[in-house]
Parts: sequence; C-alpha cells; structure tokens
Amino acid sequence: MKRPWKILNKPKYDKIQDCLFDLRKNKIIISHWILDILKNKKNKIFITKKKIKLYRIKVKSLGFRKPTTLKKIYNKIDELNYQLVPVDVALRTRLKYKNQKKGEWLRIATDMNSMIDSDNVPHLPKLGKALKKMFIETYWSYPGAIFHPHIEFVICRYDL
Repeated sequence: MKRPWKILNKPKYDKIQDCLFDLRKNKIIISHWILDILKNKKNKIFITKKKIKLYRIKVKSLGFRKPTTLKKIYNKIDELNYQLVPVDVALRTRLKYKNQKKGEWLRIATDMNSMIDSDNVPHLPKLGKALKKMFIETYWSYPGAIFHPHIEFVICRYDL
C-alpha cells in the first residue's frame, strides 16, 4: 500500500445533501438503504474538510488466507496505521471513481456504527458497476460479518 489509489481534496460541499445532489446529477444509482441512512438523524454525517488519500486493499493482503470477520480486518487496518473512511468521503469516492470495471463491487471500510438504517441495522457502503450503470449500495457492518480473502476494501489516510 505505497501509492494512493485516489486522492480527494478538500470538498466543495458544506452539507451531505449537496453531495447527494451531485450523485443524482451524475446518474449514480443510490440504494434505498443509503437514502434511509442519510435521513436517519442518529447518524452524524459531516463533510470531512481534509485532503484524504484512499487505498485499495484485499483481505488477503492483510494476512488473512481464510474468510475472516470484519472486526479482525478493522483491527489489522488500525495496526497498519490506516484509518476507516468517513461516510461523506465514501459517497464522494463514487463521484471520483468513474472507470470502474463491470461487475466489480468495492467495499468501503467505514466505522461499524456510522451508517445505521431506520431498522437499526449497521451498513458499510460499496461501489459497483453493472447493467451499464454506476451504483452506491451497502453491505452489513457488524463485528462478525465474514469477508473472503479476495474481497477488496477502500481505506484511507488523512493528509497529515
């Protein structure tokens, strides 16, 4: 994980709704779960006003040869001095990642309790491309969620 995959500069947004507007303007398919999560007042989603360096990592590259839990993956990310991605950065990444391969689903490592839906279920975002469209959807985010070695996550480092 030497070079960043993407770099997000300080955003032009003040509110998450402005980012949502840009996603829609760019014809990004936004899942019902993402919309529900953004409406949930329990979630404190702010715009990150820092430059962020994003990195792609496979679960296997963290040393896991067999399916493992999200908690263990996140512990390893922390040990390597990387950070989890803020929710607003995950959404903004969808706008930055336009040349995604068809059929790819890229999970973004956000804090386990940063994206709670109205049923009180935690999620993490994932970016996908299928049916000639770009998506931002979710996957469950709880300590025991299992991920296989080939799965890729996006993690970050703040501009220090």
